[in-house]
Amino acid sequence: MKFIKKYSLVFQFCMVLAGSSIITSVNAQDARFTVVLDAGHGGHDPGAMGSFSREKDINLAIELDLGALIEQNFKDVRVIYTRKTDKYLTLQERADVVNDHHADLFICVHTNASTSPAAFGTETFTLGLAKTKANLDVAMRENSVILLEEDYRSKYKGFDPKSVDSYIMFEFMQDKYIDRSVEFSSAVQKQFVSYCGRTDHGVRQAGFWVLHRSACPSVLVEVGFISNPAEERYLTSNQGQNEMASAIYNAFIDYKRTHDKRSGRQVVNVHKLEPVDQQTAPKQSKTVKSVVEVQKPVERETVKTQKTEETVHVNKNQSNQQEAVSAQTPVFKVQLFASRRELPKDAADFKGVENIDFFVEKKYYKYTIGAETDYKKIERIRKDMLSKFPEAFIIAFQGEKKLAPGEVLQLTR
Repeated sequence: MKFIKKYSLVFQFCMVLAGSSIITSVNAQDARFTVVLDAGHGGHDPGAMGSFSREKDINLAIELDLGALIEQNFKDVRVIYTRKTDKYLTLQERADVVNDHHADLFICVHTNASTSPAAFGTETFTLGLAKTKANLDVAMRENSVILLEEDYRSKYKGFDPKSVDSYIMFEFMQDKYIDRSVEFSSAVQKQFVSYCGRTDHGVRQAGFWVLHRSACPSVLVEVGFISNPAEERYLTSNQGQNEMASAIYNAFIDYKRTHDKRSGRQVVNVHKLEPVDQQTAPKQSKTVKSVVEVQKPVERETVKTQKTEETVHVNKNQSNQQEAVSAQTPVFKVQLFASRRELPKDAADFKGVENIDFFVEKKYYKYTIGAETDYKKIERIRKDMLSKFPEAFIIAFQGEKKLAPGEVLQLTR
């Protein structure tokens, strides 16, 4: 009897262990992937300032759009926001959110700035030693938020965001998350080009305190330059914010899929977002005297390859020039910028440029100059405009049909 009781107890104990093991395994399978989204700056810290906008607002808008996309399409992902409103958090508080929630990925959204208004493009940072002055300048600017805190030297263990010497510490750090961080950063930059048509400045490394203190793959995304008039207008528009969030979301899909495969999890079949065709339903154009707003850099138009079938009705002044050539002969123009509203002829921001035309596509007024069948001539016009409109690029029409960027490129070869 004692023998039976003894082995009965052993059997029960083994069953408990087995059950515990099964539960642990199931919990491990069911544990949701956690991504922490951080909108840089906030509250009394506006971040970089543009001519009419603040970095903190751009960052938050993109972060919220990105979070909404993930929440809507990934039921197995938990989205944590460092902030969903205009509030201030220290860098350490942001890192604490990451660590307290045991995040699998940390995405910081920031907007770049430069002393030169001509600087434009996107770049994504991972933790590391800044090997160029440009990278160091970005890290110094983003880390300088700690100067708003009292007794920051003791809180951040003597780290001085203004001192180059403080960044030497990152040379000796071995970040175990660096490979995954670079992997996600590369996916982000690829999507910025393929989805948004932005300029790719690549994946970079620099000493960001918030990345250093976060225990998971972490990246800091600079979505563009608020100091560039074109990019500021793009990044403050609903379209621009949605596109940037969608690009990061597409990169997240790739990263999550790879993560699930490595972890032995069931891969969730989520489709990437396709770029929205911007070339639909143009309206009748008019001749104006000047221009000012730029929608995007040149890369925005060259990256798109979809063909378009819509027509553009040019005004009589411009059509007289085009009637002299065959309807099948391509006519090149220089697109200077795009605006959400029609600009008055006496706008103070006009730069003394005359004979400017525009047409309307997807609720944007797209301003152009020139109408040439000779590509070399239109290229000279573009070069003449670059000093005033650095984002100017060439488009083409065949009859009343606006050609897709891929078709324009074929014509220039």
